[in-house]
Amino acid sequence: MKEARRARRAQLVMLCSLGCVLGACGGGDAAKTSGAGGSAGNGGSSAGPSAAAGQAGSSVGPDVKAGASAAAGSSGSSGRDAGSSARAAAGAASGSNAGSSANGTLINPAPGGKLFVGANFWNVEWEGAGDYFASGVNWATTQNPWNPTFLADLAPYHVLRFMDWNLTNEANNAQANWDTRPKQTDAQKEPIAFEWQIDLCNRAKQDYWVTIPHQANAEYFAKLAQLIHDKLDPGLRVYVEWSNEVWNGTFPQRAYAQTQGKNLGLAGTDPAASFLVYQSVRAFEAFEAVFGKGSPRLVKVIAGQAASSGPCQAHVKALSDAKINPNHTQPTVYAVAPYIKGNSVSDLSSKGIPEVTTWIQDNYKCASGAGLPLIAYEGGQDSYAAGVSACTQLQHDAGLHDVYTKFLDAMVSAKLSGPLMQYTHSGQCWGLKEKTSDTLDKSPKYKGVVDWLAAHP
Repeated sequence: MKEARRARRAQLVMLCSLGCVLGACGGGDAAKTSGAGGSAGNGGSSAGPSAAAGQAGSSVGPDVKAGASAAAGSSGSSGRDAGSSARAAAGAASGSNAGSSANGTLINPAPGGKLFVGANFWNVEWEGAGDYFASGVNWATTQNPWNPTFLADLAPYHVLRFMDWNLTNEANNAQANWDTRPKQTDAQKEPIAFEWQIDLCNRAKQDYWVTIPHQANAEYFAKLAQLIHDKLDPGLRVYVEWSNEVWNGTFPQRAYAQTQGKNLGLAGTDPAASFLVYQSVRAFEAFEAVFGKGSPRLVKVIAGQAASSGPCQAHVKALSDAKINPNHTQPTVYAVAPYIKGNSVSDLSSKGIPEVTTWIQDNYKCASGAGLPLIAYEGGQDSYAAGVSACTQLQHDAGLHDVYTKFLDAMVSAKLSGPLMQYTHSGQCWGLKEKTSDTLDKSPKYKGVVDWLAAHP
């Protein structure tokens, strides 16, 4: 079974590469599903590890502001004093509704303002469970399964996105059926139970970004909204996104959305784009029914493609269509994925950052024209074209520190708002760290983010 999955991943990577050459996908994040190669060539997201690998903020804590430099090299410290971040220290609390803001205010900065940083997590199978979970967890009884170093590492972030943990880019996904989704007491592989995703956010005191599998139905939307409302700390927001990269032809949700859009006779030249908006607004309305219309805790996300503002234009047009959006439900934010391409520090800095800055400027014009702030559902370094070994070596190059501070500065100048959701926190090539256990001096990208945040409180 594992070999079959690896072969399927490799096939998806080749399809993504071919599709991009032919202009069919415009850049791919298929390799995140494939677990192998693939460039984010035209501004999609990028890849997972090789099959063989198997294995920042408008306000940050004073410990982060103190600077990571002094702690560089301290084993597993991530450049922060142990227990110094109130959000990370909340790991001592039980996960459900623990430690919410006493005065009822929300803990993290609102989206759409000053740039801040969040993180995506890789598929557990790709990175290894030890990066996230403590050893020897008894899932039937545990109250806290988390690796303490992993919890401490999360302190610079304000939002956590669980796209890979939900297997969002797969068809016939157990997470897409409410009755077959993993339960909290099940052994956690893929997908990860919603309850543990929420628990992690509660402990870290960071907002929860959920990507809803494309095959989920209306009843599922309502039940998921109620689950999150009941279990997520009331001081935290929930970012709601239907599926992931529906523009990307290498993922099954693209074909699914095209078919559904055509069957419903939705207006627009791209049935998939129209159906993305159609289904998104219905998911938003299900969450509004539970959280309350206009709730400041609810962030409604529609996402497009960084390298082209075409999807944004299609989505904006669909939002005004009476059949697609009869109740005039509006998203809170529009999101794209600014990936920096380049196979060396020099290329990333001199070519990759200017290119992605132009992309963001174009999408900002589209999103702001619709009255929507522009944020990033993913983003960061993409050097996978160099190969697994070379890009993994590159991610430890000290020069990546300054690439990241320059990248964040460029995103501010291009009017990208927070959050910018790094893809990923840990993992080969894309991770701010390669492994959770890596010290700060081995993780220049992570240190760059921490230092940039300290300089932009």
